[in-house]
Amino acid sequence: MFVDVNNVSRSCAKTLLLLLNGCCILVALCTFIFAVVDTKILQQYGEDRANGTFTGDIIIIVACMLLICLASFGSVGAMKGDVKILYFYIGFLMIMVILEMMIAIYVSLQRYGLEFRVSEWLREDFFRNTTDDIVHNDLWDNLQITYECCGLNGPDDYEAVRKQISLSCCPRAFRARTTYARQLLYRSCVESSTFYNDGCEDEILYALRSDANWLVGVAITSFWFEAACMLLAMWVANNSRKEVSVYVQSIRY
Repeated sequence: MFVDVNNVSRSCAKTLLLLLNGCCILVALCTFIFAVVDTKILQQYGEDRANGTFTGDIIIIVACMLLICLASFGSVGAMKGDVKILYFYIGFLMIMVILEMMIAIYVSLQRYGLEFRVSEWLREDFFRNTTDDIVHNDLWDNLQITYECCGLNGPDDYEAVRKQISLSCCPRAFRARTTYARQLLYRSCVESSTFYNDGCEDEILYALRSDANWLVGVAITSFWFEAACMLLAMWVANNSRKEVSVYVQSIRY
């Protein structure tokens, strides 16, 4: 019993190419969801400060959709063994890799700039002279509950501006349903110092850096997946073309 090594290797290459395309689609879907969620998170920093980063998220969403379509296109070419589709797939994939590198650089620069803008905005907003500014208080309540932080650099900042520690620094008191329970829990929180101890500036900047690092990691992962897809697609296309050539020559003779 003889085993056709070429057919077996070609089948393995097609299967592996389909798996890699599936991984590319999965990565693109995860990145798509991340970018959509991130656009909503960026709204709390204001349109002026997050404008470039918001644009970067939109570009990422479009790139993810293109990658999903391209991976599906390549999967069809692999299943059919169509040489033309595979060569088109390789060409588009090369263009996609270049675009992703440019997008990664653009997003990284925008994230880096956003850190400075957000840091400056937080310091200016926290220490500005406010008394009963509802918008200001709601903003900091939202930030402190979301990022589990208190003040700009810590709860001592409230003492510096001659204010009581914010109610949102004590999560149990902030979420209490009645005024009486809120007062009791807040008093207990302040007396036992069980409020958040980390400053909001560090927590927010850490979250921004983590997002940037995650996006760079995704870009690097996608690059290796796509590079492997290009090599496999090229190998499958060349073997399919040779098989067609051998078949045509055998018919002629």
